[in-house]
Amino acid sequence: MSYVELHAHSSYSFLDGASLPEELAIAAAEHGYDSFALTDHDGVWGAMEFAQACEPLGVRPIVGAELSVTDGRPFHLTLLVEDATGWRNLCRLITEAHAGTRPKPDREPLPPSLPLDSLLEQNEGLVCLSGCARDGALAGVFERADGRPSSGEAQRARELGRRLVGAFGRDHFRVELQRPLWRRDRARNRWLAGLAESLGVACVATGDVHAHDRSRAALQDALVAVRLRATLEETEPRRRWPRRAGCPSG
Repeated sequence: MSYVELHAHSSYSFLDGASLPEELAIAAAEHGYDSFALTDHDGVWGAMEFAQACEPLGVRPIVGAELSVTDGRPFHLTLLVEDATGWRNLCRLITEAHAGTRPKPDREPLPPSLPLDSLLEQNEGLVCLSGCARDGALAGVFERADGRPSSGEAQRARELGRRLVGAFGRDHFRVELQRPLWRRDRARNRWLAGLAESLGVACVATGDVHAHDRSRAALQDALVAVRLRATLEETEPRRRWPRRAGCPSG
């Protein structure tokens, strides 16, 4: 079975992604991918450019977004568009997430945030992945517990998983596994695989791509440091580089 990347960010994920949508499309074609998903943060900012770049390359573009969701605690979910209804619903969800982010026009906007209930009510035509290794709806539970979630934390993760399965259905929800080359990668993925089994859903591997080539490592480091308003040394634990290439091969 060939690999298809389902979690990637372009430079439209401002101060995070380090490659243009066109560069990601070209890299996907060079790696022999027949499909590739662009899932920018809280928006479909690069979707049109990506789709136009993919067409002559023979790569099928998958539109999506990584949304910031709240249900008492914030977390990330990856949403992929399946059809026209899914596109409409994703656009509505993104609009709601950004509503109220500018209460005072003369100040910086607040981070976008979507209530989980809104997602559970408006998800037709969408496929949901459980999110990234650090901040995902399920993986985040493991990471916040330093790899040792208590029985109560594990139970809360299962309950959230059950709510997502109940809303999306077993065919449209997948537990997302990633390997960013952190110390607990294998333990986290084993824990997530066990959780998926208890939920009766399949797992899917994603790369959480942030650049099309290793040469963008220094740029991505700098972007993250600017976003976090700290030095390169201070932001080292939050950066993806240099231990992992952010190319589409994951």
